[in-house]
Amino acid sequence: MARAAAERASDDERKKFATIAESMRRASLKSDAMAFMRLDQEFNALISVTARNEFASRSMGLMHGLSRRFWYQHYRETADLPLAARLHAEVAEAIAERDPDRAGAASDRLVGYIESFARSTL
Repeated sequence: MARAAAERASDDERKKFATIAESMRRASLKSDAMAFMRLDQEFNALISVTARNEFASRSMGLMHGLSRRFWYQHYRETADLPLAARLHAEVAEAIAERDPDRAGAASDRLVGYIESFARSTL
């Protein structure tokens, strides 16, 4: 979805990704969990729209709610909030710069971190 968003996002949507990236970097520096969670929800919704893939959007919509609840319940135990925020920022920046290869690679790193977080929690 990140690759598709980088290819398909409008100029206004790319500006929103740039704003999210900048805000995620600030949340990372401050370890601001509430800002991160608000931005994460905005980030997920924007990727879902800009990927322009209804099937992927519907599939991920179910996962986003569950993963957000899981994160909120367990992030204090094992998460590296600054790293999670920086990884989100990298994806958002690549999309904002219309770089699908970089967006895909950044997304892979983010998903790898999320998997590691889930495994360490369980």
